[in-house]
Amino acid sequence: MTGWHPARWPLRTRVALAFLATTGVALAGLGAFVQVRVSAALEDRLRDTVLAEADRLEAVPGPRRSDAVRALGGDVQAQVLTSQGDVRASSRLVAGPLLGSGAVEVTGEGGHDWREVPVTVFDDDAAAAGHQDPEHEMFVLLVRPTGDRILVVGASREDVDEALMALRNQLLIAGPLALALAGGLGYLVAGAGLRPIERIRVRAATISARSAGERLPVPSANDELRRLAVTLNAMLDRLDEGLRRKRRFVAEASHDLRTPLTLILTEVELALAQPRPPEELTQALHSVDVEVRRLIALADDLLEHAGAEDVGLPIEARTVDLVALTTRVADRFQAAAGDRAIRVAAPRPVEVQGDATRLDRALSNLIDNALRHGAGDIAIEIRATSDSAVLTVTDEGPGFPPNDTSDLAGTGLGLSIVREIVRAHGGKVDVQRVDHRTRVRMELTSPED
Repeated sequence: MTGWHPARWPLRTRVALAFLATTGVALAGLGAFVQVRVSAALEDRLRDTVLAEADRLEAVPGPRRSDAVRALGGDVQAQVLTSQGDVRASSRLVAGPLLGSGAVEVTGEGGHDWREVPVTVFDDDAAAAGHQDPEHEMFVLLVRPTGDRILVVGASREDVDEALMALRNQLLIAGPLALALAGGLGYLVAGAGLRPIERIRVRAATISARSAGERLPVPSANDELRRLAVTLNAMLDRLDEGLRRKRRFVAEASHDLRTPLTLILTEVELALAQPRPPEELTQALHSVDVEVRRLIALADDLLEHAGAEDVGLPIEARTVDLVALTTRVADRFQAAAGDRAIRVAAPRPVEVQGDATRLDRALSNLIDNALRHGAGDIAIEIRATSDSAVLTVTDEGPGFPPNDTSDLAGTGLGLSIVREIVRAHGGKVDVQRVDHRTRVRMELTSPED
């Protein structure tokens, strides 16, 4: 069933399950480690007990050693054997030979052997009560030669096995409880960790074009969530800027398209209103021709502006003499300027790295705007700074809204193209009102030496 695929589970559930699985593996490993360590410790303790008793019995003089062996009871048992396996002395609770029948050979290191064998013994408490019911238990035996005899000392593993069994039972009970606690804790911790993400999601769902100024909450902790919120807010800033530019684009396009379309419609209506002499019709067609050409230029601007908004203007950078380029553009507009002079002032040649075609378009738009919306002569000044070239176009008309400084927003589609071209060259452009004059300042990066 695809609905039960882990990838479709809620993130909080997956985090809790991962926490649970990790805890389960850790608990299993810890349980195995504890089991092994406790088993080794109990085994060592059992053997130490047997070894200590063997040392004590070996230290007893030979004639009295058999009496000491017979007196043994409790947890440790012993026997004295001949090399052929015959029992010469035995603890009172041992029901038969500890090593069985047959010759005894000791081949272990240190002069003794460790062996684990089943042994039949009597219960100490039952023997005291007069009952002789034998029991079969696994014994750990130490076999050690002592002169012409073999000393066998051993102890039952029953207590060790019972202790290990009790430990396993406790781990089997405590493990699931610990897992349940870990799973619940993991679920709560995952919920607390995801809560900032939920707040970001809720705020993001409320942000729209009408609430473009709103931003996502930024967590106080300097972690991945904070960096995510900062990155998303930066993305929202870019989207807001793009939205403002689109709205400005529509306003500028409407502003620039309305005037030529109105003039064309007026000329056509006048021509159709009543019969007119051929000379007036020819003049009206010339007027319509001018406005149609202007509409074509505006259409080109629209296409170029739309491309710049999406991916930016492509630039083929080469070394361009800005003074020579400006002079050529000014000469091209001089006939249209009539009595208004277009002067270019530059103390020396100024070179920039740029696209000559794009820069020609930007300068043409600036001069055309000054001719159509400005007044008086047009002064173009070019100068070089340490790391840039600055070009200013000044006329005596109002030109733009009375703002002290503007980024050309709302000043028409042609000047928006200027803004895009300058920005593509890594420069900046602004407009200023100085003493009832309009000054457009364009700054471009100069070529590096």
